[in-house]
Amino acid sequence: MMTTPRRPPPRPAHRPGAAWDARAARFGGWWAQALELVLPVTCAVCGEPGRALCRECRIVLRRATARPRSLVPPPPLAAAGVRVWTAGEYEHELASCLLAFKNGGRTDLAPVLSAVLAPVLAAAARDVREAAAPGTVPLYWVPVPTSARARRRRWLDPVASILGGAPLPRSTCVTAAVSHRRVRGRGTGSQKGRGGAQRERALRATMHASGVRGAVCVVVDDVLTTGATAAEAVRALRAAGACVPAVVTLAGVRVPRSPQENAWTSEVAVSEFPHGFI
Repeated sequence: MMTTPRRPPPRPAHRPGAAWDARAARFGGWWAQALELVLPVTCAVCGEPGRALCRECRIVLRRATARPRSLVPPPPLAAAGVRVWTAGEYEHELASCLLAFKNGGRTDLAPVLSAVLAPVLAAAARDVREAAAPGTVPLYWVPVPTSARARRRRWLDPVASILGGAPLPRSTCVTAAVSHRRVRGRGTGSQKGRGGAQRERALRATMHASGVRGAVCVVVDDVLTTGATAAEAVRALRAAGACVPAVVTLAGVRVPRSPQENAWTSEVAVSEFPHGFI
């Protein structure tokens, strides 16, 4: 049975990259507006000029993500005993928008993805509170941190940026409680194309958390593949004394596909974007 802490846990130690992430996101938005004068905005899915997401693609995306659902947790998260909630499947419009935002420099898609995330946050909050003890349970959304290498490449933390712009359920807030730490003699590198066991070994003990003792936390990620990254964030939070009943993700991959197949089916979505401008 969950117990309600008398007061919210102290805020985690200041993360040096957080202020830089916020400034980079604002700069990226200004840069996109300036580029629009020279390079007109096109739909991230079909390429129609005029808007970040055209009306038809926006409608399809809304329908595909209107009903958040609970997924069968992949092995690392099943072993951790957490529930997994997702907004939609990692393909078509949702995959195109995510990849364009993360790898194509399309910061104008952040509000679109934040709107997609909002319903699944609400569903997860209801689920967690129904399983909790009666009374108000403080609930904290914890974004999976991006690596320093990815932040330098993208100029922002994708999950934190999307979560920061999403309307939150009542009596919940965001805390950047989890961060990466260096593990001597081992680098994580890119996880794309790795299998579940390889990802688990590469990510083991690479995150730590602080300032969440006695809190109820839900891990938030953008794409769920093998579940190794989210499972490491869950481990770090629990080691810091938090209760972690669930994981929320914007998109989940199809279980029968391999990591390579999931990458192939969606990478083509951003092949047309001019990466040289970012």
